[in-house]
Formats: sequence, structure tokens, C-alpha cells
Amino acid sequence: MLITRVVTVAVMLLITTLVVFLTDLVVLKSFIFFIHLIILWEWLSLLKRNFYFKFLPVSIFFLFSVAIKDNNFFNDFITSVLLVSVIFWILVVPILLYRTKNFSGNIATSSALVITLASFYASVWAVQIGISYFFSILLVVWVADTAGYFFGRFFGKRKLAAKISPNKTWEGVYGAVSIALIVAWFAVINDFGWYYEIERLSNLYIVFLIVFLATVISIIGDLYQSLIKREAKVKDSGKILPGHGGFYDRFDAVIAVCPFLILSVKIIQ
Repeated sequence: MLITRVVTVAVMLLITTLVVFLTDLVVLKSFIFFIHLIILWEWLSLLKRNFYFKFLPVSIFFLFSVAIKDNNFFNDFITSVLLVSVIFWILVVPILLYRTKNFSGNIATSSALVITLASFYASVWAVQIGISYFFSILLVVWVADTAGYFFGRFFGKRKLAAKISPNKTWEGVYGAVSIALIVAWFAVINDFGWYYEIERLSNLYIVFLIVFLATVISIIGDLYQSLIKREAKVKDSGKILPGHGGFYDRFDAVIAVCPFLILSVKIIQ
């Protein structure tokens, strides 16, 4: 099992490296598009929607993705989509996580399109600025996820949401936030990505605040997917990534955090 997971990660890193460094921006955007398309399909599949019910939001996602032009990228519509996504993660999802007995598949279905579309817009906007900028966004999630896992495994005692995700603990949350803030400080002093951009436009304390919120949102995004999978009575969102499940399993926190970070940068600018 471990070997399978390692091989899958190696293949993913190889493909990503080739796409990022050996192709042009159009190919990279297409790569991001197809990943989000798969995520949306897996999300809807977890909700037990039939083919036609899944085809409609996927078609809408396709139309709104290809219709956006670079020279008019951050128009009012896209900003609104990002804002709705952020509000959903900060205000709506915590209520759903708290009141799990009243979980509605209709809410999860209607939110899937908007959330996936917002993440796609934010990701494309980031890569247009630069590859390091895009990876600096992914870094927030990777650091929080990795730190949370190790702190939870070695120090975890108090369950965060036992009914939704039994392995997550408050100690894991504290570890994720702490390490994420330390990494943010190193990123700022090395002029890296959005960390430096925020610090340049405001100050280090604003960077720390945004990193703290982004880490919390990443955990919320992870818990929300766990809730959906619990309702669907499945372990993974798909089987496309051997040893890991589906793309939604790997990027559940990314699609939650990416719109928040991009919107934060836009507001501060």
C-alpha cells in the first residue's frame, strides 16, 4: 500500500513538473482545467447523482471556464464567485459540520459547481502571475496538511470531529497552524510568492492572519469532504490515483483555500 502511494506521488510529480516547466501557459491552464473537471465529477458522484444530473453542472463549468478571457479575467462575475466560495467555507460549512444530522445533499450539489469554478479561476489567476506564486498557494495547504498529520499522529489526544473524521485532533490543528506560520515567516524573508506580496502591500501581521485563516479553511475543506464521504458511505472519492483515491481526495483543501488567498490579495491590492 505504501509503495503504491509513493509510486503514485512520484508519477504525479513527474507529470506536473513536465507540464509546468516544459509547456506553455495554455497547456498549463488546460491541465488545471481537467483536474478541476475531474474533481467536480467525483464530487457529484459522491452525492449519488445520475449521469444527467452530473452532466448539467459539468457542462456549465466547461462553458464558464472557456468563456473567460485573460484581458478581462478579474471582472465582477469572477470576484463574486470567489466571494461566494469564501463565504461558503467560512460561514456555511462550519454549520453543516456542527449539525451533521441535518446534512443536505442538495446543498452539497449546488455548492459543488461554484466551489470548483472558484478554485479554477483562482488557480489560473495565480499561474498567470507566475509559477512560484501558484506553488506558494499550494504550499499553505501542503504544510498545514503534513504538519497536522504528524502532530496529530504523535501528540493527538483530543478529537476534533470524531463522528466525521476520527483521526483528526486538536493537537493536529495547533501543529498545522504553528508550522504554517513559521513557513510563512521564512517565505516572507525570502520574497516568495503571495506571502511576500501581502507583506509588501501591508505588513507581516496581516500575512500571519491570512495564513491562520487559510490553515483553518484547509481543515474545514478536508472535514467537509469527509462529511460527504461519510454520508455516501465510501472511503475515497474515486480510484483514479492508486493508493490515494480520487483527485477530490487530494485537492479537497486546495479548492477551499485557493479562492480565499487570491481574494485576499485582490482586496489588499
